[in-house]
Amino acid sequence: MIFKILFINLLTLIRVIGTIILIPLYTNYGAKIVGITSLICYATDSIDGIFARHFKASTFFGALFDGIADKLFTIVNFIILYMITPYAIIPIVIEILIVLVQLFKFNKRLNIQSNIIGKFKVWVLAFCVVLTFLVSDINSISFINESIKTWVLSINKDLLYLCLLLPAIIMEFLTLLSYIYEIYYYKEKREVEIKKEIVKGENKKKKSFIRHLKDFWFNPEFYLEHKDDNNLRDLRKDTK
Repeated sequence: MIFKILFINLLTLIRVIGTIILIPLYTNYGAKIVGITSLICYATDSIDGIFARHFKASTFFGALFDGIADKLFTIVNFIILYMITPYAIIPIVIEILIVLVQLFKFNKRLNIQSNIIGKFKVWVLAFCVVLTFLVSDINSISFINESIKTWVLSINKDLLYLCLLLPAIIMEFLTLLSYIYEIYYYKEKREVEIKKEIVKGENKKKKSFIRHLKDFWFNPEFYLEHKDDNNLRDLRKDTK
């Protein structure tokens, strides 16, 4: 099992490496190479999830690592896109607001797991980001017909980039609203869970640091049992 977990987290690590090299790639090789690199990195987001579910090797460490890698990779992509079009600042701001809302939920001991809108958002972002990079460097793409290139280049750039990024902006906004709604949705559920935790805490035995580390962060069975419970903060306390 340990090798399966390592393999899945190595796939996630590809996005971290991609985050580091994206700006140098854009500076030295242009938007087309960044678009292709982003496509490969976004693909790992789906692949590591598929393997994690197939091997039943999902862990809280993997979920946290995957979430951080996604956020960093997405924000760096939009920072580069901001060099191409000022409209990219909109998803950057919304993405930061999403992080702040999730941190607020975490501090309130509410579930911070990505919902279906947030998961679908990643696919829309990937499509919009990659397409915008490729369109912005369309002259360097040899297999596209010259007449198509001419037509694309004839479109007003501001309008073109706005249309390309609009689906991403809409999904960012819907995701932000859904997470804000969850603050109220999980509030009542959380009150019920507090009562359960009081009972659980009375019978809880202390664990060693190593046992706690293994059970909480790297135990797939523990993840499957508790992924829909409270947030990491409370679950971590439960395993001590």
